[in-house]
Amino acid sequence: MVVDATITIGNIIEISTIAGGGILAIAMLRSTVGNMKDDLTDLKLEIKKVGEVLIKMAVTDQRLANLEQDVRELRHGEGMVLPFKSHYEKP
Repeated sequence: MVVDATITIGNIIEISTIAGGGILAIAMLRSTVGNMKDDLTDLKLEIKKVGEVLIKMAVTDQRLANLEQDVRELRHGEGMVLPFKSHYEKP
């Protein structure tokens, strides 16, 4: 069995191409991961904003429910505030 230990220009070009492709692939992956990290950060901020909006909606819903209850009570004459009698008295 004979092994040819000569290095040709073709071998050098082939090794350079493989190494360059590997370096290029790593650079592209690094860029892609960086973009994904930025997108994830933006997504976290948006999720926080959605959470704040949901909390505000829940508070508004509760206030609206309380207002509806007050209106129902007033329809039945409960909780009605009357002015002082002095406004009704004739001078």
